[in-house]
Amino acid sequence: MGPEPDGKIDDFDRTYLGKTIPGFYYGLNLNFDYNNWDLSFNFRGVGDVQKINDIRQAREAMGAGGANFLSTVLDRWTPQNPSTTMPRAIANDPSGNNRMSDRWVEDAGFFRLQNMQLGYTLSPDLLNKVGINSTRLYLSGSNLFVITPYSGLDPENDTTPVIFSAGININF
Repeated sequence: MGPEPDGKIDDFDRTYLGKTIPGFYYGLNLNFDYNNWDLSFNFRGVGDVQKINDIRQAREAMGAGGANFLSTVLDRWTPQNPSTTMPRAIANDPSGNNRMSDRWVEDAGFFRLQNMQLGYTLSPDLLNKVGINSTRLYLSGSNLFVITPYSGLDPENDTTPVIFSAGININF
C-alpha cells in the first residue's frame, strides 16, 4: 500500500503507464503453388505493448500559434463544448495540459502484412535451348497494410514505407 494523499505532486504520484517491450510476438507464413504460379504471404504482429504518440502530442498542443494541428483539436474544450478529453486552446499552456501524461500513451499492438510475393516460373523447355535452367518473374510488396488501434502513422516506426518491387531470377 502506498503513501496517503498529501496534496503535493511529487515522485509518489508516479504511476505505471504501460510498456514498450511487447508481451508477445506472432507470425504467419502462407505459400501457394499452382502450375507455374507461386504466391506467398508473410504476416507478423505484436501485442501487449504501448507507445507514446509523439506526433499526436505535438499536433494537439494548442499552446502556441504558427503550427498545424490535427483535426481532433476541433473537439477542444469551449464553454459550448465542455470536452473532458481535449483541453482548451490557450497561449503558453499555463495549466500544463500538454505535459507528458497518459493522454499520449496508446495501445501499439498490430497485425501487419509484412511481405507478399507473386511469381511465375517460365517453362524450362523454351529456356534450355539458350542455356538457361530456369527463370522466375515476380512482383512483391512490403508493409502493404497494418491493423492497429494506434492512431499514429505506424505503431512501429512512423517512417515505415510501403515498398513495391519487381524482379527476375535467372539460373544458368
